[in-house]
Amino acid sequence: MAIVTILATVIFTWALLEYSPESPANYIFAQISPSALAGQRAEQIYASLEQYLQTLKPHGNPIIEALSYLWNFLHGNMGVSIIYEEPVTKLIANALPWTLFIVVTSVVISFIIGVRIGEKMGYKRGTKTDSILTMTFITIRSIPVYILGTIFLFFLGYILGIFPTGGAYSVNVTPGFNLPFVISVLRHAVLPITTLTLINLAGWALHMRANTIYTLGEDYVNFAETRGVMDKIIESKYVGRNSMLPLYTSLIITLGFSFGGSIFVEEIFSYPGVGLLLYNSVMNNDYPVEMGILVIIVFAVVIGMLLADLTYSLLDPRVKVGE
Repeated sequence: MAIVTILATVIFTWALLEYSPESPANYIFAQISPSALAGQRAEQIYASLEQYLQTLKPHGNPIIEALSYLWNFLHGNMGVSIIYEEPVTKLIANALPWTLFIVVTSVVISFIIGVRIGEKMGYKRGTKTDSILTMTFITIRSIPVYILGTIFLFFLGYILGIFPTGGAYSVNVTPGFNLPFVISVLRHAVLPITTLTLINLAGWALHMRANTIYTLGEDYVNFAETRGVMDKIIESKYVGRNSMLPLYTSLIITLGFSFGGSIFVEEIFSYPGVGLLLYNSVMNNDYPVEMGILVIIVFAVVIGMLLADLTYSLLDPRVKVGE
């Protein structure tokens, strides 16, 4: 099913973008100087541009072309970017490490902290601390990520000048495994990671709180309390572990979507990841890059869900495959 899903999605995505009425013509026109569009020269440019755009459109049997794209995709060939004029695989390969660095880091940190806080909130449900934290996390969760990122960028970047306002590292450092470069990369990643961590942490905490409250009503928890099992053991082994199981699949799916980056965060902080690459491609209708990134996201999510299905029974022995 995973293989069929990936192949079907690749073909479907190709058809949607390849036969879209949009084209990169606007970007190409913008690169032409106004003086070049005067007189007879304009007619030549328009004719050349029209001929070039025709080469970008699909020709012939769409089934053959879809299978051709699928064949090239399986061999690592996703075409050439219209805007950047470079292979799509090269563009994604250059941007993907930066995206995985900030997104995966924020997801892991927020998951570990959020699960722990949510467990405490659920176990202490109804208390003043639980009410305050619940309102706080609901408020944070309600703030759009681009608003939160803009606030951090404005105050911590422009006003206070504590952190850089864009890029992945400073231009005056030499890229490589050296201390100045590592420090520069970490400083540039603080604001994007913090923004994504706060948003994700609120979601994990609220979800874990709800699971914990539900688990506290189970019979095995009541039986453990009746037997006089220590509260600490009930909280960690009986409630915590079972409440976290439903979050496992969500974590895997979130990590899969991380391959697509965070478009708003990367665009706000000018972070050179896949999200910013996708944003620029969409704005300029660079459909080879769009298709490449969307296919990578689908591939990562489907494989992640497959791994979640295969490993869930290892985490919860009660889950068995029936005949």
